[in-house]
Amino acid sequence: MLQQKNKIFFSLISGVLLWLSWYPYGFTYLIFFAFVPLFVLSDRLIEKNKGFSFWQGIWFSFPAFLIWNIGVTWWIWNCTIAGAIAAIGLNSFFMSCVFGVWHWVKNSRLPKFSTVLAFIAFWCSWEFLHLNWQINWPWLNIGNVFATHPKIVQWYEYTGAFGGTIWVLVVNFLCYDILQKFKQIFFTKKSVPILSFLRHLGANKIFITLIITITAPIIISFIIYKTYTIKQQIAIEAVVVQQNIDPWNEQYVKTNLELAELILEVALSKLSSNTELLVCSESALSQTINEEHLYNMDIYPHPEFMLFDSLLHYYPNLNIVLGLSTVNFDNKILSASNKTSKSDRAEYYNTSGLYRTDTLQMYRKSRLVPGVEKMPYPKIFGFLENIAIDLGGISGSLGTDSIQRVFNSITKQGTVKIGVPICYESIFGELFSKFVKNGAQLMCVITNDSWWGDSPGYKQHFEMSALRAIETRRYIIRAANSGISGFFDPLGNASQRTKYETRKAISQIVYPNNEITFYVKYGDFLARIMIGIAVLFLFKKLKDICASKKQKYAA
Repeated sequence: MLQQKNKIFFSLISGVLLWLSWYPYGFTYLIFFAFVPLFVLSDRLIEKNKGFSFWQGIWFSFPAFLIWNIGVTWWIWNCTIAGAIAAIGLNSFFMSCVFGVWHWVKNSRLPKFSTVLAFIAFWCSWEFLHLNWQINWPWLNIGNVFATHPKIVQWYEYTGAFGGTIWVLVVNFLCYDILQKFKQIFFTKKSVPILSFLRHLGANKIFITLIITITAPIIISFIIYKTYTIKQQIAIEAVVVQQNIDPWNEQYVKTNLELAELILEVALSKLSSNTELLVCSESALSQTINEEHLYNMDIYPHPEFMLFDSLLHYYPNLNIVLGLSTVNFDNKILSASNKTSKSDRAEYYNTSGLYRTDTLQMYRKSRLVPGVEKMPYPKIFGFLENIAIDLGGISGSLGTDSIQRVFNSITKQGTVKIGVPICYESIFGELFSKFVKNGAQLMCVITNDSWWGDSPGYKQHFEMSALRAIETRRYIIRAANSGISGFFDPLGNASQRTKYETRKAISQIVYPNNEITFYVKYGDFLARIMIGIAVLFLFKKLKDICASKKQKYAA
């Protein structure tokens, strides 16, 4: 029992280190050795060689990942108790399964390099899966940990956040190797002269490799940061409106006209004759609108858009970006349909739009929040549809867009293409980059983070836009209902951060960019390579098992 408690202790240490490395707790560099106790734990389990290694890996690593998930994402509880339990519990279990698979493969006595490569391959494969399956929740993908330190990860324009994941894991293994090399000095000798120890450490190849592995990417990043030139051929004056509407008790009670009046009331303090972009939050107009009416406003006039038309009369160069709740009625059976009558089916959308007089371009959110906006794998979990988390007018299994559409904004300097991902989509690097691949020269992130209350959630979400700016080298204009709103330049620097629960408009000059980065062009290529490597390791393990059974039967 004592030995088992000792093993759990290693898991608990890793969990605390992982938790404290995440924003806003402020100890980011703990991530570079946060996995080391888990590697030590794996060695201890193999030494005892009792039980099935896969389940041992899951059982003993689960506390680490549970602490990590609770410590960083506890704020989901403020929105939904059931959702928090599901997200935290499942995410912790899936992570421990990854560790369990690695521990199982490692138990085949792999060479040291293969052991390291196997863990990196399995972990990256897991993160990629978590970005792309229907139970997606990539909030804790390791590369996101550097969102508050954009100056040291400028090379994300080549690798994306997966480069950060690999960097962190390689450094962890090097730290683990140093621990293994020098533990005898501490545990076998009664006294070790400190100068002798430091001299030995400085001459050690692994230590030198560790220093280079940590510092080289940072140095390269600082060089990129200092030498990168932000192109300023076209200047756009943008105004962001932070409405600060309570989503629980106010937002879905007010009419769209009342919400539009509030937008104008807040915006007018910052609008000028030079303003060409007005950006409002997700669900800025929260009452559901029939898309057929939006495409035919001359036949179906809406008072909220008539109000916008009056604003455009005084500011004819203005393009209004905002979030909508829309519905499309169709007699056909649709992918995420909600029956409204015996003959009709309605598909609802969380929508972003760009409005100019009588013209509305729309994009329907394509990466939905599991359990809130979409029930994952409805054939399996469809029976839970009726208890889906209710977040005002955007709940239930919504429809999605098939591509990441970009909007054409008309400015005095010509047409500028704008991508407007919605809320959750801003943490998906490759999906975000598809807007740029489809022509976006400028990005707007519209979101409503108010569901979580005044917690770390909205702060973490804001910071992640820094990584998207670096990956795509685009200015990002971020409009949040209650905060944080602000601007990110292509180097990931944030400016004009608004305070939470503040009704305010902010203004800044931004510059569209046509550059296509390596990451935009090739996406999460590192993850795909790692998936191939992970498959090879699993194939080898299964092959060894089959060979062992044949020998056993032959004997």
